[in-house]
Amino acid sequence: MQVVRVSKNFPRAFSAINVEPEENIDEEIDNTREIQIDEALKRFQTALKLHAQGPKHYKDASLAYESLFESEIFRFPESATDFERAERQSDPPHLGADAPFSQPLDVAQGDIDGSGSSLPQTLYLAYKNHGQFALDNIRYLDKKVLASAERALYEFSSALDFDPSDAELWRRAARVAAFLNSSRISRYCLEAAIELDDDPAIEEVEPPSLAEGFAGEQLKKQLDVLSDEMALSHPIMAPFLKRSISDRLRKHLDPFPFLPNPTDSLAPARPSAIVGQQKPQRLVIDVPVASWADLGMSLVHSVATEGIPGAPVTLTFPEIPDSQDDVQMLVERPKPELSEVNNTAEPALESRPAAQSKDDQSDSPKECGADSGNAAEDTRAERSVSVLSRKRSQSAAGLPEGVDEEVVDHKRSKRIRRRETAVEAMDTNTQYATQLQPFQAADQNLFQMTRNMVENLGVTDRDTLDRLAEVLDSCASSTRTAKLERPAMVDLRDSLIRFDEENTRVVLNKKEPSPVGFSSFLEHSKSGSQNKPETPMFHETKGLKAFVQKVNDNWIAIQDVAFEWVKHVSMTYLTSKWSDSMKTAVVQVISHLDEDIWNRMQYELKYHALSDDPTRTLATIDQIVQMLFELHLDVYERITNPNSAVDFAIRVETKGRLGRWFTFASQMSRDRPESADYSLSIRFLWSAVFAVTLTEGVSRDHVLQCWKSLRDKLAEERDTIDIRLPNNAIMPEVSARAADREISKLTTMDFFLGLFQNDLSDPVSVIESLEPVLNPSSVYAATGESMSSKAVEADEDLVTATAGHDVLPISETADQGLRDLWKFLLGTSTELRLFLWTRLGDAYHAIDYTTKQFSCLLKSIEMVIADFEQDSYLTASPESRRPLFLKMLKSLDELLVQALSMALNDARAFDIVDDNHLKSSISALAKLSCILHVTCMYEDEVRVGMKQHPSNGATFQSFLTKLREMQVRNWSLLYTMLKAGIAQNRVGFTTPDNDLADYLAAIHQVLGLRKFCKASNKIFLKMMRVELLKQSLIDNWEDYLGQVLYDLYGLKLGVGLSEVQDHGCPPEKLERRNTTALVERVSVLANRMPMKDLLKSDLKTTIEHMQQAIGQTKSNQQFIQNLRIFNQTLQRPIPPLRLYEALKGNVSIDAVTVNTPDSALAKHRWFFLLGMIAFTKFKGVDLNRRQTPGATDDLRIGATFLRQQLQFTPDQWDAWFRLAECFDYELDESVLWTADKMNKERAELVKYQRSAIHCYTLALSQSRNTPPEVLADCIDDIHDLYYKFGMRMYASSREPFAMEPFHHSEHKRFIILESGVESKDLHSQMEDYKVWKYAARLFRKAMDVKPKQWQNPYMVAKCIWKMYQKPPTSLDHRDRRDRPTMQTVISALEKAVEVVSALPKPRHGQDPILEPHYKIVSIMHKLVMRGDITPQEAADILQRQPYAIQDGERVEINEPEDWEPYVIKTLSHLREKDRSNWQHRIIMRHARILFDENSEEQGYVQAMAAFGVLRESMLTKTMVMNVWKCDAERPGRHHVYTEQYVRFVVKLLIVLKDRANFEALLRRLRKKGADFYHFNDLWQTCCIAYLRLIRQTYQVSPVLEDDFKSISPEEFEIITSRISDWSSDTSSSHPALSALQETIELKKLNAGLMKAAAIDDLVTDCYTALYFEIGKSLPGPAVSTLIAEREQTRLREEARQSEKALEPKPANPLSSLLNPQSHENSGAEGGPGDSAPANTEGIQRPRKTGVKRADILRKAEQAVLRAQEGPKPAGAKSRGSVSSGKTPAAEEAKDGEANDDLRSDAGGPDEDVEMKDEEAEGDLSSAPGSVHDSADDESDLSDAPPEDVLDEDEAQQLMFPNLVRRSVSTVEDSDSDDSNGVESSGEEAEEEAEEVEE
Repeated sequence: MQVVRVSKNFPRAFSAINVEPEENIDEEIDNTREIQIDEALKRFQTALKLHAQGPKHYKDASLAYESLFESEIFRFPESATDFERAERQSDPPHLGADAPFSQPLDVAQGDIDGSGSSLPQTLYLAYKNHGQFALDNIRYLDKKVLASAERALYEFSSALDFDPSDAELWRRAARVAAFLNSSRISRYCLEAAIELDDDPAIEEVEPPSLAEGFAGEQLKKQLDVLSDEMALSHPIMAPFLKRSISDRLRKHLDPFPFLPNPTDSLAPARPSAIVGQQKPQRLVIDVPVASWADLGMSLVHSVATEGIPGAPVTLTFPEIPDSQDDVQMLVERPKPELSEVNNTAEPALESRPAAQSKDDQSDSPKECGADSGNAAEDTRAERSVSVLSRKRSQSAAGLPEGVDEEVVDHKRSKRIRRRETAVEAMDTNTQYATQLQPFQAADQNLFQMTRNMVENLGVTDRDTLDRLAEVLDSCASSTRTAKLERPAMVDLRDSLIRFDEENTRVVLNKKEPSPVGFSSFLEHSKSGSQNKPETPMFHETKGLKAFVQKVNDNWIAIQDVAFEWVKHVSMTYLTSKWSDSMKTAVVQVISHLDEDIWNRMQYELKYHALSDDPTRTLATIDQIVQMLFELHLDVYERITNPNSAVDFAIRVETKGRLGRWFTFASQMSRDRPESADYSLSIRFLWSAVFAVTLTEGVSRDHVLQCWKSLRDKLAEERDTIDIRLPNNAIMPEVSARAADREISKLTTMDFFLGLFQNDLSDPVSVIESLEPVLNPSSVYAATGESMSSKAVEADEDLVTATAGHDVLPISETADQGLRDLWKFLLGTSTELRLFLWTRLGDAYHAIDYTTKQFSCLLKSIEMVIADFEQDSYLTASPESRRPLFLKMLKSLDELLVQALSMALNDARAFDIVDDNHLKSSISALAKLSCILHVTCMYEDEVRVGMKQHPSNGATFQSFLTKLREMQVRNWSLLYTMLKAGIAQNRVGFTTPDNDLADYLAAIHQVLGLRKFCKASNKIFLKMMRVELLKQSLIDNWEDYLGQVLYDLYGLKLGVGLSEVQDHGCPPEKLERRNTTALVERVSVLANRMPMKDLLKSDLKTTIEHMQQAIGQTKSNQQFIQNLRIFNQTLQRPIPPLRLYEALKGNVSIDAVTVNTPDSALAKHRWFFLLGMIAFTKFKGVDLNRRQTPGATDDLRIGATFLRQQLQFTPDQWDAWFRLAECFDYELDESVLWTADKMNKERAELVKYQRSAIHCYTLALSQSRNTPPEVLADCIDDIHDLYYKFGMRMYASSREPFAMEPFHHSEHKRFIILESGVESKDLHSQMEDYKVWKYAARLFRKAMDVKPKQWQNPYMVAKCIWKMYQKPPTSLDHRDRRDRPTMQTVISALEKAVEVVSALPKPRHGQDPILEPHYKIVSIMHKLVMRGDITPQEAADILQRQPYAIQDGERVEINEPEDWEPYVIKTLSHLREKDRSNWQHRIIMRHARILFDENSEEQGYVQAMAAFGVLRESMLTKTMVMNVWKCDAERPGRHHVYTEQYVRFVVKLLIVLKDRANFEALLRRLRKKGADFYHFNDLWQTCCIAYLRLIRQTYQVSPVLEDDFKSISPEEFEIITSRISDWSSDTSSSHPALSALQETIELKKLNAGLMKAAAIDDLVTDCYTALYFEIGKSLPGPAVSTLIAEREQTRLREEARQSEKALEPKPANPLSSLLNPQSHENSGAEGGPGDSAPANTEGIQRPRKTGVKRADILRKAEQAVLRAQEGPKPAGAKSRGSVSSGKTPAAEEAKDGEANDDLRSDAGGPDEDVEMKDEEAEGDLSSAPGSVHDSADDESDLSDAPPEDVLDEDEAQQLMFPNLVRRSVSTVEDSDSDDSNGVESSGEEAEEEAEEVEE
């Protein structure tokens, strides 16, 4: 027993009480079901593989299928079909209509494993493929045909039960049922395939798939056989009735063509239908396609290949569609309404797609519009006959829909799903109207403007105005295309809705060049196609099935079959229009089987009396003979015309056939009884006359008389003769009118023969011939004596050409021949007249008279448009009119292309176009625009969902594209015509430029909304761009131009009243030629916009794209020369006279005129604009606001463009001004962030300053020559010129630039004198006083422009103060005379304070402007200190200022000592206003008042007070100087201030003797060397002061004499080693030791920046004091004793070494590698008393006496290092004993001295002043930090000592010296950190925070 476990997620159907549930039931799901399905799938794959391998494996495939159906899955309850379930039910077979159906199922296993979703699919595939296998057995093995077919039908039904949505399977089931002769089942399956339903919700839709389309065709065929009109009227059959399947798909209509289909007809099936065998003796002719044409060609092919056998013929076809004539109706049930409608609509329905509409209302989303009134009635008629079909659905029976099983994935049919998902539609009319409103509004605007402009030009053509009015009226309707009435517009609409690919190809194919010659006249002179009435197309299969059945059922030879074929075809000769293939088949049959047909016709004529109806038989024979005569005549004419290339033999053979049938027809005509058809006689007469025309050797007069006689005969008839022969090309019409045309052709043949005889070799003769014929209104005939017969063209030279003679229109003086030509042309086709106009235009082109050629093109367009209104076009049927319309549309397209090209590219195009010509052409183009606008209406309805395209093929899309291109060209040409008309008639247009621009914009809106303004290679957009750029009087031109540029190139101008719209135009590459034309307009827009806004707008991007298209400026000789002149000028010294001349406008630059293609760009200031964009981009972030240096790329790019502009326009003052600003900013960028260039690269800074001053000078001079009205528009720039020029002059005179730009000692000129050559300055150098005076003048000019700008009076006051401070003795007499007084200084200061006080109060959080307030306080204090003013007067002045203390009350200054407290209070009051602490000068001024650095009387108290002020706001605990750069501070001054402040602080620290802060200050100074001006000098000053402070503090006196002269090196070594041991003791202390430590720390900090002589002096002095004060008194053995012991030990060691050297030792090759000798132990230690072996080498090293300075420095550093290391641990070898037994060698001393010298003198003032890392300091050792070390983050602890400082034993121990150094450094760092403690860490954190703020 199998236990089924169900997951806890599903409800349990049964729960046993005696079974305990397991805990892990989820993990034990039974997967048997899934395994069984997988096993079945494997068997299915095996069977399918064998099935696919062909009949040879069918036996194995059968066994595999049997194995498949034995699988367990076919025993599942859910595997049973609905039929099987219904058979198992025990319910009564008959139930009430409302009885519910219950569907009890067996308890099915829950779909736990998801296998339920794959089971139905598996079952479906198994049944379907097994059924196909049964049919394949019938096809290939022919076994048990009926049984296999029944089995296949059962399998198909089972498969459809699991998937009823397979339309192809329904079709197969229907075909098998038809084979089994079950029409009922076949029809049911076909209805199910196309989802036929009686639900009224089902609407007419296209077949969703090809299978459903095939099923619909099969069902239609079956219903036709049954004549079931009721079923055919169901809405779902409408697509199949209105459309016919193509021939390529028809051969796939039958899914099983090898099975007979007894249901094809109502006749009983014959036994042979199943067997399908033919007798072998019959001639089988296989016809590939079921059509009369293919049957005829098959007969011809059979005769050509096999001859004419006597065997009977059997015809085989793939599938012959049924027609009404082929079916014998059992019951006649006529319906007059329906039959009438169907009969009239059937021919049209076969040739065009049907309109797809859900109902007859226009608000359906799938509506394709009303084709015509009859079409709408057809639709309503079909809807009214909707009845219940035989298929019963559940909804019709009132039964509920079956609920899908949860486990079985039952796929519902599409009709059920469609019904379930149907939702209520909204009001579609409102929706469509809303979506169409923008398009209709644009159309209304355009056509209203067109109508207004046409009326203003005087166009009075009522038809044109009515057409425009109709289009305007249609803009209010949502169904515009349905209301069209004009035939041409209707034809265009129908060409789109009923798309015919064959007809449309006429428009799309390229026009072949017309043959030039008389043959073209003969070809085009035939009656045009527009004269042909409506003729239904020939039905290719009508009657074919009966014909084939008749042939196959009887014994008929092939020649008889051909005769019967011709006989059937003759019945349609007059009633139907044969297709080209049918016409070819007829010609081939009557040509190849002519003899047999002739014999048969003779036989039929001979024995016609024996027929049942002799009269009818004779009439039939007469008709066939006349038809064959006419067809042979048609063939003969075609092969004998001049264009034919048929062989002569074929022509002779054809002529013989024609003569034979001419004779036969003549016989029939003579014997024709009077009661016979009279039209045959008329046709014979016409054919006979035509045959005479084709006969060679007949005179033209005879032919002409024949035609005239025939015309008279036709005219005499009482009834009008009008016979149409639609299938005969040479005689399509037999009537009096046609005879007149033939007569006209004969009479005008001489004219055309002469016209084309000489070709175009003589264009003048062509013009003289054609102009009077085609355009008689423009030709006049002179009637004077000398010009009596001369025709003169009516052009502008008419008056001159005919002076003194009378002229008359040619229409009044024309002869009969010319009138015949006019009459002939009236009846000719449009093609011929177009051809003649083209010849006339080509002739004018040959003589280069292009304006007349353009006129010919316009006349051609007028002619074609007029032909749309001709009666011959209007009276033709829509079906025959549509191909003609498309052909004329093709001609219009070619004419539009040529005319538009000439109108746009030829300036002389409109020279000959007069007012009347212009009006007629405008009228024609306006009509054409109305016609072509139908395309827009149609596309609008498709766009919003009202219609659908009838085809999605490439041909239809190409047709739409062609129509769009034609619209674009027509609107463009119409614009050019209107423009020419406005130029000739300006009276009706007050603002012609605006009117034309508005008209262009209206066209653009109409085209752009529909996304096809890009059509025709964007010709309209390019024309509009050119036109807008030409016109200069347009309002809001940027709106028009912006959209055009966006559509053309994707550029946005970013200006205008409206945003650009996306018109779907792919942007094209911007070319230089087009870009240069845009420069002027874009420059105007850019100049209108503030530069800051321009950088944020789209216009900036556009300008960049334009510059990329323009590319790099091409230079020539003049261009390069100007650049050379500019560079030389900017590098020259600054002559003072030139500056003063600039104020008068007398300064210019010697430049040459540059003529290059870029000169036009420079004319519109293009390069200036580019330079300003780049320059403003750099200026976007103010220098004072930036935190880091900015990239100067934009600045340099801007300067480059400005130079280019000046090379073209050297007198442009604003370009010089902006270039000067570029140099200024370059200079500011160099000095703002670092002082490196001020300290090292001052020549570059001088170059920047001189260049800027020269540019300012030229800008100032050129601005003086600029007209005032031009300067009025740039007041701000003029102010900036004065202000910035003044600032440049003032800044260059002050530190850090220090008047260097005005010094030019390097520039000399040489003068040859009698005494020789002397050098003199070029000119006098400008003094600082004159610089300040000149700057003050510039600032005053700036004040005149902007009096409220506070910087101007402030800088005036500073300049005056500097001038006031200048000693009079250094001035010349003029300057002394004009030297400003103290009152002038005070007035200037008060003016500055007044202006700054008048400014608006700063916003909350902002500080007020304090510079003028501080400046007046500072200068008042200086004046008091100078004694120029009394303290009381100064106080009174200060008290009347806005920021005075005590609210401006009077302050009494009784004593001079009271002045400083008063000033300090005033400064403190100003500091309170400076909440952000920017004004560092106020703080420093306070400190300097407290401590006068220039006075020698200042003491500790004053210094402490000043230091306290600085400590409060400027200096931190770690001596970080917080000096911020305020906004008004000039770039570079910051570094000057920091240098001055450091010098001041150093003086304070020296007075205070504060070594700790001094040392911290030095560390900061050394680290931030790039922040200080004159850093090297500042560093040296500070170091010298610090060394002096150390001497004073520790009282280290300088050593005047060398105290170590008398000391031997051995003694020096012993004493220094004891000093080192002593210094390592932590308890040891001595002032000299502390001084030594701090001095060595300074030496390390110096790092060679300053020459170390002063530092080494102090080190030597300190160590000397230690040596003589401490070293002599240190405990230890006597020095002399130690020296003696060492000497004895050395002698013994040398003796022992010499003995060992004499003993022979085995050589060890590795000893030299393992124990390499160094210079320390290589025997160089010996002295004068060395043993003999040591002297054998001849080397005796002299003993060095005395101690050198380098040894002292080395030992001093060693002592500091030992003091840093501390005492050695216990057990270690005594350093003193070890080192005291060694004597340094000479080389060691030299090396030490060299190293010391290297350390002392390494580097210099030119070295890098940046602080180096400890690792980069090389072998420089350092002493431990002083006790005053702040222990900040800049730890200066030294590394391990270098080898030359260590003793020998220490050097030997350093096997890994780097490792020791790192460990020592680490230990020292940790010790240093531990010693500093918490306070140190706190200070470090505080210092880091201060650095971040800095």
